[in-house]
Amino acid sequence: MSRSRQVSPSDLAKQANAAFRDLIAHLRQTTPPGQKPVLPSPPQRDLYRCAMYLHGELSRAGVSYYFCGGFACINVGMTARTTSDIDIAVPNGNHGYGTLLNILSRPPFVQDVTGTLPPNSYYFYVESSGNFVEVDGIIAGFMAFPTLDQARVIQAGQFMQLNFLEPAGLLKLKLSSWANKTRRLGPKRQGDISDIVSIRDLLISNRAAIDLRRLTSDPANGLRDWVREFGDLKEWQKLDRSYRG
Repeated sequence: MSRSRQVSPSDLAKQANAAFRDLIAHLRQTTPPGQKPVLPSPPQRDLYRCAMYLHGELSRAGVSYYFCGGFACINVGMTARTTSDIDIAVPNGNHGYGTLLNILSRPPFVQDVTGTLPPNSYYFYVESSGNFVEVDGIIAGFMAFPTLDQARVIQAGQFMQLNFLEPAGLLKLKLSSWANKTRRLGPKRQGDISDIVSIRDLLISNRAAIDLRRLTSDPANGLRDWVREFGDLKEWQKLDRSYRG
């Protein structure tokens, strides 16, 4: 969103809601019967517009965060793919997740009330292009997501300085997702495969070491399921020679 145009919040809300209604109507018309509508992937510049907006609003509120998911994999995991959503983790509490929800509850964000798209997601309206970016808020420390004090966060971009969970942390999250059979056999399978291979190979090329034997719960189960399916134990042993699957 361009702040220099000084669009009033009410006018922006009208624009966003009108564009979103058109999007929902288009998805309903073009989605084949029996399939779930999927938000089309916006161009990368729109993803960065959304990320910069979130960064600016949270920074002004003094709330720490990190991007994870596909957007982070593209930026710090060197994954060659596209994504339609941005996952952002913030601390729990009023001055954290509460602040994020306040940001997401006002323009340029909208929610789908028709049941066409996921009900708990928020959609950032990119005023300059008319596209939407899906945003999913996450409580840092929930399930496999590390808390801010446990995570190693790195900044990417010479000018943007966005905060991302570092590659090893992203890899563990992806392995946790791989432990979910429904997910790994679902529509996000190919994206997850691309992310895991790309991040693992990046870590290997950087001569990183990860204690794979000490993985627990879903990350450990996900890695075992991966090795069982793809038979690439030797590649993983480049990160931990003692790992036996």
